[in-house]
Parts: sequence; structure tokens; C-alpha cells
Amino acid sequence: MNPERAAGTPEPEHQGPKPVPYTYHDGREDYLHVGRQGGTEADQPAALVPPSEGMSPRIETTALPPEASALPPETAVPAEAASPPARASALPPEATALPPEATALPPEATALPPEAPRAAAQRPQQGARMSEIVTRGLRTGAALTAATMCTMMAASTLKRGSPWASMNAMATAVGLGGRRASDRFDPVVTPAGVAVLAGGLLAWGIGYEKALDATGKRSGPLTGALSALGGFLFDELILPDRLMKNFRDKMGVLGTLSKYVALGVASAAAPR
Repeated sequence: MNPERAAGTPEPEHQGPKPVPYTYHDGREDYLHVGRQGGTEADQPAALVPPSEGMSPRIETTALPPEASALPPETAVPAEAASPPARASALPPEATALPPEATALPPEATALPPEAPRAAAQRPQQGARMSEIVTRGLRTGAALTAATMCTMMAASTLKRGSPWASMNAMATAVGLGGRRASDRFDPVVTPAGVAVLAGGLLAWGIGYEKALDATGKRSGPLTGALSALGGFLFDELILPDRLMKNFRDKMGVLGTLSKYVALGVASAAAPR
């Protein structure tokens, strides 16, 4: 029997699990103080099973060798079975690198060469200069048209008795009026001749002013003479032969030459 029970004394307060009754093989009963804390070594047996039953009082756990704890190669988890985050973290850095095209700056963000601001500043100046040349050319062309048309109409009046004969002759340059122009006013041919003469001389005035600007010259007798010579060569070499024949027929030789003289004088006196 437990000495504490036999003496009739109250059982001391246990700090762990309560005592467990145990009966030995010879009929003796006792309490095993399992897990009791703060007791004496006599109150805490070494093992639950007494040594008389062939059980070792202490079971020693033997450590396994490293070879036994290592998994064989066949049990390794394949790469395909790894979780997506693990695979993503295992990717090389190059897999997430952006291509060079994605990191390249747009052409607008690149540094401009030193000549770019100068060229950008020159464009408006060039546009304004060209507009000024065209304006002067139109004024010069209007003066050329007025001088040449009056001279031609006067020459045809003296030669054929009709001021419209020279305008009808001018229309043959575009194939109107037949090979031999009429002396009378024609509602189709005569206005066409006036339009051809005016359009040609307006374009001639713009070209004349552009040539003066390119060479840095001003209108004068020399530039007027060159303009008259250019008009004569243009009619002789570029326009059809029937035009010059109609000019001589409607205005005469002197009247035809007076046309180019009027062109040269008006060019030399062109307003600036």
C-alpha cells in the first residue's frame, strides 16, 4: 500500500497528472506518479513498466545515419510538378528582361543635332521670302501683260485693222482658231488668246523675280534685255511654228519684234 494512504495523511498536491494505480504481478498495488513535477526521485519511477516484465526502463532513440534520411533520386519532385510561383522564381533574369525596342526612347525624345534649331528657324524665313517673291512676280507679270498686250493689239490694228487679230493669233499656241487665225472677234478664240497671254506672262514675271533674287540683281536694262531675248527664244523654240507665222501675218515683222521690245522694257522697269 501507499505509505501516504496508510498513514491517513492527505495526499500532497501534485503539480502534474494524478497518480495512476498499478498492480504488480505478485498482487501488490501501488501508484505510479507519472509526469509528476517537483517530486523526489523515489516518487518518480524511471519507467511506466517495471523492470520485472522484461521492458527496458529507458528506451534510447538511435539517430539515423545521413544516408537513411536522404531521399532517393527517384522520389525527387520533378520541375513540372513545382508550383507556378516556384517556377517563376526559378526563371533566369533574362526571361523578364525587356527587349531593346521597348526601352528605346521615341524619336521625339532624342537629342536634336545642333543644326536642327537653326534649320527650324530658317523654314519660316524661307517661306516668307518665297511668298514675297511670288507677290513681286505677280506684280511684274501684270505689268508685262499690260505692256505686251497693248503693243500687240496696236500692231495688229495697224497691220490688219483689228485689235483682236493678235489675240486670235495667240490662241493658236493652244490649238484654237485653226492654222490661220481670224481677224474678227471670236467669243471662244479671242478670250482664250487673252487668257493664254496673261497666264504666260504672269508665270514669266514670277520666274523673272526669282532669277533676280537668286543672282542678287535688280531690274535694269541688262535684265530687261535678257528677259526679251528669253521670250523670243521661248516662242521660237518651244511654241508651235504656226504661232510665229500667225504673229507675222497679223502684226507684221516689226509688230512681232515690238512685242519682245515691250517685254524687255516692262521687265527693266518692273516695280520692286
